This record gives sequence, structure tokens and C-alpha cells, in this order.
Amino acid sequence: MAKELSRPARIGIVGAGNISRLHLEGLAEHAERAVCAALCDPNIENLDKTGDEFGIKARFTSMPEFIASGMDAVIVCTPTQLRLEVLEPLMQVGIPILCEKPLAETYSEAKAIADAANKYGVPVAVNQNFRRHFTFAMGRDLLAKNDFSKPLHIVQKAMGLRQDAGWRLDRKRYAMSVMSIHWFDGYRFLLDDEPISIYVKGVNSPATPGGEDTAVSLIMEFTKGTIVCLSESFSSFTGNWDGALFCDCERGGLIMGYKQIETVDAQRQKQSFDNPHNKAQATYVVLDDLLNAVEEGRQPETAVQDNVNSLRIMEAAYRSFAENRVVKIEEIK
Repeated sequence: MAKELSRPARIGIVGAGNISRLHLEGLAEHAERAVCAALCDPNIENLDKTGDEFGIKARFTSMPEFIASGMDAVIVCTPTQLRLEVLEPLMQVGIPILCEKPLAETYSEAKAIADAANKYGVPVAVNQNFRRHFTFAMGRDLLAKNDFSKPLHIVQKAMGLRQDAGWRLDRKRYAMSVMSIHWFDGYRFLLDDEPISIYVKGVNSPATPGGEDTAVSLIMEFTKGTIVCLSESFSSFTGNWDGALFCDCERGGLIMGYKQIETVDAQRQKQSFDNPHNKAQATYVVLDDLLNAVEEGRQPETAVQDNVNSLRIMEAAYRSFAENRVVKIEEIK
């Protein structure tokens, strides 16, 4: 059901840590559309630091008081393990939500969130901002417009040395949960297809503090026949995080990155296109789509009902990593 929102829309943010800055930077460029009206975090230091920096006066350590302050939508930036306990009270009162990724730590938790969103009839989007921060959306459009025919093979390398701090270091799931989830969602979006199987081998390097998977290599097979090979590392002294992706089709292909995408036709002629979105702008696009979805009475592009499919891939990937075998996606129920 369509719903009229304030102009600018009043946005609340739960979780005033580092990731909230990304959302606030995006909002700052679009104050005519949406403004942050309130922050909520039990950590007073984070609450005041972020509130002072971005000039947000309404600050809460209590979720009930935060909810009662009245908002058009809420962005949830809490640690992943707290998702459902934060999301459900917001759903119960009908507040549309943009939730940080990954939606949940496991597929079963993601399904529980999707079921709750269906139960309460509340639109909930997931911040899969790499659909535009990386050039997946541009690639999807170019595949549709160019006569490349079927995508056959995708190879991507995303490698660097990462030194996290805080709650992430206490979680067993690491590189695939933090970053590969972006690529899993991006492949689905680029190809407009779902995978049927995945195989993962990985290591736990002493170079990086964190969970069990500090570096992985994996191969996926999609329903329409595309094969995807990804190497992801948080413990590489030689990588540079460029995330270069090569998509070879039957008659041409794409070379994809964060800032630019290049088409290559069957005669090996190239054409380049710049990505208009940086990370903050790409993050704002997800929020804007949620607000438009509320006003138009539709589901957002990155709705939880879609995002559970990306979490299903992640769950299959961790099962393959643990059991050293090819896992069929249909095994994850």
C-alpha cells in the first residue's frame, strides 16, 4: 500500500558506529529528499561523536524512546548478530527499514527476518550498495543493450590486507560474510540468474586477525550456464583491492571495476564508461529506492525477500568451506 512521506523524509539511524557515517554522508548530499532526524546507540561515546559531527540533536540510548520520536524510515547499522531483535520492534510499528549487509549471520536468521517482514507487511531493504558502488548495475544494462549473447565465464580477484577491530573479530565467519556477500549479490544482479552450486577452498592466515576464512577461492555455476570464479583475500600482502572483474560472453565481454566499466566487442574494440556513484552515493540510492517504494506501494529493489537468496549462497559457501565439497544451493533450506 502506498504511503505519503514527509518532505524531506525523517530518517532515524540505529547504530552510530563507523558504517553510519556512510549513510550520513549520502544523506548530506540530498537534504531536500531526506534528513537524519535521530540517532540511537547504547554507546554514549559513539552517539555523541557521530551526533556532534553531523549536527544531529535527537539522540537516544533506548529503542522504545527512539521509535516513539516519529520517523518515516530507519537505517539499521548494528552488528549483524543483533539484527532481528532490533528489526522486529521497528516492523511491529510499521516503520520501513534499510538494514546494513549482511542481512544476517546465517540463512535461517535471514529467513526469519524475511518472514517477519511479510508478517508485518513492512518494506525492508538491504544495503547491497555494491550494485552501484561497483559497476554491476551498469554491467547489467550493457549486457542487455549489446549483442554479446550469453555470459559464459566470470573471473574476479579482490585481494588486500585488512586489519579489522571490534565486534567482527569475535565472529567465526569473516571474509565471505563481510565482502563476498557483495559479490554474490552482484553476480545475481548482473546475470539476472541464480546459482545452482558452489565449491570453496580457503585458508586462515596469521597475517589478519579475524574469523576462519581470511582468504578463499571459489567457483559457482549458474542456472543459465555461467561459471564464476572468485578469489577473495583479507590477508594478501600483494593485492590492491581493485576487485577487477572480467565477464566473457559468446560475442564480447565486460571489464568491470569500481570507477569504470569497459565493453569489448567481437572485433576487440573497447569502449569505456565512468561509474557516476561513489560509495556514499550508491548507499543513498538504496535508501532513495526504499522511500520511493513506500510511496509507490511496491517492494524495494534490494528487499529482504530478494536478499535471502544472496544469504543462501553465503550459507552454501560456508558449508562447502567446512566440508570440502561441492554444495548444491538447493541443499540450503
